[in-house]
Amino acid sequence: MSEKNPTTASSLTPDEQDKLRELTTQSWNLELAISGVAMFAILQLPDLLESAFSYIQYNYMTHTEGAAVMLPLMVYSLIRATCHVLFAAFLANFVMRAFWVGLVGLLAVFPSGIHYDRIPFSTPYAQQRLADELGPLDRYILWLDKRCNIVFALAFQFVFLLVIVAILYMLGLLIYLVVQPNVPANVWFGVKIALGVLAAVFYLTIFLLNQKSVKQTPRGMQLNYRFMKVGQLMMMGMYRHTSYVTNTFYSNIRRGKLFQTATIFILVFFGVFFLEYTNDLSRTRGRMPLFNSRHLYSARVDSLYIEPTAYDNQRPEGAFVSAASIQSDVIREPYLRLFIAYPKALDTKLKQIAPEPVWSDTLSRQARRQQYAIWSSQQINKLIRITVNDSTYAQPDLLFTKTGFHEQSGWQTVMVPGNLKIGHNLLRVALQDPQKKQADEMVTIPFWYVPEP
Repeated sequence: MSEKNPTTASSLTPDEQDKLRELTTQSWNLELAISGVAMFAILQLPDLLESAFSYIQYNYMTHTEGAAVMLPLMVYSLIRATCHVLFAAFLANFVMRAFWVGLVGLLAVFPSGIHYDRIPFSTPYAQQRLADELGPLDRYILWLDKRCNIVFALAFQFVFLLVIVAILYMLGLLIYLVVQPNVPANVWFGVKIALGVLAAVFYLTIFLLNQKSVKQTPRGMQLNYRFMKVGQLMMMGMYRHTSYVTNTFYSNIRRGKLFQTATIFILVFFGVFFLEYTNDLSRTRGRMPLFNSRHLYSARVDSLYIEPTAYDNQRPEGAFVSAASIQSDVIREPYLRLFIAYPKALDTKLKQIAPEPVWSDTLSRQARRQQYAIWSSQQINKLIRITVNDSTYAQPDLLFTKTGFHEQSGWQTVMVPGNLKIGHNLLRVALQDPQKKQADEMVTIPFWYVPEP
């Protein structure tokens, strides 16, 4: 009984083969157009990603430490690194294909190509060496055309990778920002243990099923294929599309070269990811750019640093207020218009130090909402401590508000401090936990008071 082997012969009819050949010869102009549009689209992604990440960080992240904070930042950096690699791939294809077009046009002008024996200022030996090293122009054009096609195919593999990472990112956010806060701590710990065990079993199964002694048995072949089909679920619907590219490379490139190329790609990709993640981490946590350090420069102390988002006249359009803001870094009016941001992470702490009281069941829904609004306003005015220079406002008269393009939630007040001095001043915002002696400082905003003459 003979075993049926998969065949690589084309199943197309002669007409379909001619049509495919015609499409192949005309694909270069579409490659140029797609690469140009793709590069333009990728250039827009970083700003959109930063805006989306800031929105999620402000409205959904309930913690300031742990995996719930590290996971979104890591995936955010991973998507940005993928965009960098993707842009480089499309740029390389665009440049190579544009150069190819120039060579094709040159060959149309000079159909005979290069005459090495006519090259001036060279010896016959040099002419022969150049002919052996470079070869004819038409052969180089065909070689370059193949390389352009390969780079273009790999660029779309990066597109599929970006889509998969984005989908996994959304699932991870759904788990950490929606499911995890609503699950008891002991149950969540059990879920993490179960997920860890499943991951360990998954990778152990992959290792065992790929052993040569297992894959050579009929049962091992079937289990290997079935488990491979299960792994396709992680591709999030991209398996069929990516398989045509990857399997073409797998079946046409020798294993050693393929392994070497894949290793180089992984090292480069994760090198870009590490640099992007380190830069994002230092920028978001310590306000210290990774590649812009100075010997006598520090941005870690609020009172010694001008944070643009802390001033309404300097904050970029659409940017979130990181902690608090006033109208300007130079105050001409005898008052301060202060906005204090109310992110979800702060809400986690406020729930601990100001638990909601039990309302009477006899109250109507409208009356209960009104009492809750009054109680919450009283609590926040008691917990927030505002200091201008050496004067503390025990009751800052904060009111709820939303501000900016994103309608950022927070509190606002207008203060008329009597201790403003001409020149440098400091405004401090702190959270006073009733169970602590010292307040937890949220932000310090330096400003200059220059009254109108």
